[in-house]
Amino acid sequence: MTVANIVIEHLQEEDYANYLEVLVESYAQYEKDYEDPERWQSYLSDIRASVGNPNAETILIAKRGDDILGGLQLFTDAGKAYGLPELNIQSTIVRLLGVHPKGRGQGVAKKLLNESFAFARKRQDQALYLHSGDMMQAAINLYLSLGFVRDESKEFYKGDILVKSFRYDL
Repeated sequence: MTVANIVIEHLQEEDYANYLEVLVESYAQYEKDYEDPERWQSYLSDIRASVGNPNAETILIAKRGDDILGGLQLFTDAGKAYGLPELNIQSTIVRLLGVHPKGRGQGVAKKLLNESFAFARKRQDQALYLHSGDMMQAAINLYLSLGFVRDESKEFYKGDILVKSFRYDL
């Protein structure tokens, strides 16, 4: 099936459990990058807790029929997204973009990001931000191909991991 069969919706409460499962399975590929199993479990706990985060403006999901293929979370500033108001980002921020393995290579991430651009434009933001780490190189390549640029002024460390910032100018 093609991207034309994929619909982007706002997450509804009845889809929370399925979305959470998709999100965890989307990020499972990175477990091998964590030498310390406790850090991996902590990361998974953060991912699980994110679904009920009251600071998220919305969660967008990509569905084909009743199947959730992926999703992402949208926040309106860095304080809400990361608890880091000192980043001074007062624009839409994408967090936890994930595509289930069964949905990869079908344009799901692009379709979710395009909907995020529309959301940010509607808010009259000048830019949309997201953050990623080096282990997510395939995702970073996608962001750069879509026109994101690295913005080192909005980066931070989580433990010893540099969390790189990418900006899409609207």
